[in-house]
Amino acid sequence: MAPQMSSEWYGPASTEPAPVNQACGRWILPCDAWLYLRDALRLSERELLIVEGLFEDREQEILARSLGISPETFYRTLQRIYVKLRIGSTAELVVRVMSEYLTFVADQTLADMPVLSYWPVKHERTFSAG
Repeated sequence: MAPQMSSEWYGPASTEPAPVNQACGRWILPCDAWLYLRDALRLSERELLIVEGLFEDREQEILARSLGISPETFYRTLQRIYVKLRIGSTAELVVRVMSEYLTFVADQTLADMPVLSYWPVKHERTFSAG
């Protein structure tokens, strides 16, 4: 007889969506990056929560419910984000956010790099008469 798997092995039985909180989407990008992106893209707190939820690939209806807004309000807010960023789809949203993030990382990396001198070193040679 084959061993039976417990129902807990498949994960929790609850179908309730995970609440959206401060850690939403944060596992993809660091917290300081999300704060930078909010300011760089000029997003409101709600818009940022929606973008973070979309980065977690959550369904829009479940995300709307977890934010405590109607699906219609979610849709209108998402459309406002698209207009604000001059994009037309979630895929373009991901590309735009990642592009801004890479700019943020590059700026941080350049700020941490030591200043190197690239001026050529002048070597003086002495020739002996012979």
